[in-house]
Amino acid sequence: MAQQINLLTPILLAPRRYFSALTLLQATGLLVVAGLAVALWLQQRERSAEAQHQLLLQSYAAERQQLTVARAGLPPPVDATTVQQQLLPLEAGNADRRALLKVLGAEAAGRHHSDLLALIAATLPESAWLSELRYAPGRVELVGGTLDTAVLRPWLARLASHPLLAGQELSSLRVERLGAPGTEASGDPLLARGGPLAGSGLPVWSFRVVSAPAQAATAASGAPR
Repeated sequence: MAQQINLLTPILLAPRRYFSALTLLQATGLLVVAGLAVALWLQQRERSAEAQHQLLLQSYAAERQQLTVARAGLPPPVDATTVQQQLLPLEAGNADRRALLKVLGAEAAGRHHSDLLALIAATLPESAWLSELRYAPGRVELVGGTLDTAVLRPWLARLASHPLLAGQELSSLRVERLGAPGTEASGDPLLARGGPLAGSGLPVWSFRVVSAPAQAATAASGAPR
């Protein structure tokens, strides 16, 4: 009787091995190498962080030392009462300087001595002249002459409105006719011998104006005569 033999029976084939010993050994070697690399990297990072930490600690220690030295060099605390007592003379000195600046006319425009001189030169009537001008804080004295006494009052009123003469009254006015008994004009270059008005025959009056505090002038004007 004839028989058939099948040589391709799967049972007879060698089984496939997906994970051999060599493959496992190679994979284990790769994992060990990767772990070593990661460990070395982490160790390097840790050393770098530790070095930075030590640098920060040294910087903090140096700054703390500098702060300690600076605090040791500070002056001792001063009592507020002592400071206030030290400020009182300084404030008094500042007040004196402000008063001096106010007197000198340095605080505002239009309060300089030159402004008063410019005002006198600009407003002096044509028929009047000045032979003497004296100015001090709180007092003005004008000495001169005129051919017309009617121009003196308006001119003095205009001068009295100047800021430098604030609180002053140009009320003390004395007018004398030159040539009258008891009068002389030797101090006036216009009327002295050889002057342009000497021997002209024109009526000439000399005047003298002295300022006074406004309150004193008002009280004097309101006092009974």
